[in-house]
Amino acid sequence: MNHAYLSIRQLYKNFGDFVALKDISLDIQEGEFVCFLGPSGCGKTTLLRAIAGLDLQSEGEIFQGGKNISWLPPEKRDFGIVFQSYALFPNLTVAENIAYGLRNQRTRRADIKNRVDELLNVIGLPDSGRKFPTQLSGGQQQRVALARAIATKPGLLLLDEPLSALDARVRLHLRQEIKELQRKLGVTTIMVTHDQEEALSMADKIVVMNHGVIEQIGTPEEIYAKPATEFVASFVGTMNFLPAARLDDDQVQLGKRTLSCCPPLHDEAAETTAANPSTVIKVAIRPEDIRVRYNGDATNVIPADVQQIEFLGSFVRTELLLDGVNEPVVADFSMNDVRDLDIRVGAQLKLDLPENRLHLFEH
Repeated sequence: MNHAYLSIRQLYKNFGDFVALKDISLDIQEGEFVCFLGPSGCGKTTLLRAIAGLDLQSEGEIFQGGKNISWLPPEKRDFGIVFQSYALFPNLTVAENIAYGLRNQRTRRADIKNRVDELLNVIGLPDSGRKFPTQLSGGQQQRVALARAIATKPGLLLLDEPLSALDARVRLHLRQEIKELQRKLGVTTIMVTHDQEEALSMADKIVVMNHGVIEQIGTPEEIYAKPATEFVASFVGTMNFLPAARLDDDQVQLGKRTLSCCPPLHDEAAETTAANPSTVIKVAIRPEDIRVRYNGDATNVIPADVQQIEFLGSFVRTELLLDGVNEPVVADFSMNDVRDLDIRVGAQLKLDLPENRLHLFEH
């Protein structure tokens, strides 16, 4: 029996001949913070709007708290929403903005005042109730929009790119505040974002979307360390992709060298490889997983020439040309490695590509 707080079943959304969402099924548990992550046009906002009832799906069902809300209008659904543009009422004070939903529910005046005062303290603006939105900074306006969304104590909080209009420093600070607030309230939250860093730092679970389908669902650690598809591997974080040939279950041919590998081949490629062991695949590895220091028993050692170096503060990003491989790879080394091993343009290194850090994808 499904005990998920929000369940989406075989959801489709068509705009004429264009399929914006295709066979979306997803379970979200009560109290979870979930991010819909993907590039522009991938369907993440369309899915959020379907959940809110702002743009009804073409097919499929949505259940919230065991209740079928698939075709209910927005006002009959239990959610609060924060838009990218904040959508505060400029002619209302901060307190009046926060109280808006409570007034619509005909809440007692004393209870409204208590709830507004409580939320002003929660968002760190206890003395701003009489101000108007234009008197606040962008970050403060976003906090007010959050307070208004949660004022009625909704079961579900929807955030549509809530931080994208803010500058980098405010965004960093506010995402920590939003996560802390969500933990404190325990409200089930869905946030749409195209920013992988936001998703990785804030979410309990990430739903990676592309072209209207879900590519992968997992924790931030799973999405980053075990990408299920080439798209996820390329979209989340930095990844090197190199053409190779799969020799057997645990070996690949990269350039002139045979590498040991322990991960399974992703997608449907494994079946193809079983029938044809020389199938062309892609070997993928993250820059931080390439080692320049290794023990004597390292198996996947490849000579490399340093082509470029970029100083990035706490580490150095290098562009390397592996022996027998035409495409350059990017590797990140600590400042200690760079200093101790004299890593510079023109230097020759021996690199270790750890077998448990290799990802294999169908070409």
